[in-house]
Amino acid sequence: FPQCLPGEELYSGVATDLMGRDFTIFRSLGRRPSIRTEQHDSRWLNEPKFVAVFWVPESEDPDDDKIYFFFRETAVERQQGLGKTSFARIGQICRNDVGGQRSLVNKWTTFLKARLICAVPGPDGADTHFD
Repeated sequence: FPQCLPGEELYSGVATDLMGRDFTIFRSLGRRPSIRTEQHDSRWLNEPKFVAVFWVPESEDPDDDKIYFFFRETAVERQQGLGKTSFARIGQICRNDVGGQRSLVNKWTTFLKARLICAVPGPDGADTHFD
């Protein structure tokens, strides 16, 4: 499983159950609380296949650091006539995220994801999907 270890914290994209159905982006170890993506919610992650994880320092302040996850997942967007489609994605979390309150206790509050598309500019430009 893809992982990175900035400082004493382990960031990983992994299935957390024996059946391989509960996928999560997880932080463990270190001094901050363990934290994960929402469980059993396809809007967060939908059958992902994690490829890589990278730690990217944004400034001299470590609280600005980001962790990026590259993965493929079954698209939840409706694609007319395509059936079950897999998209290449990038996910981002802030390293200083400590989770939220109430329903977001021990869950990421800074998680964002987007589809990877390379657009060629100009009148004859095209979108290239990394699927």
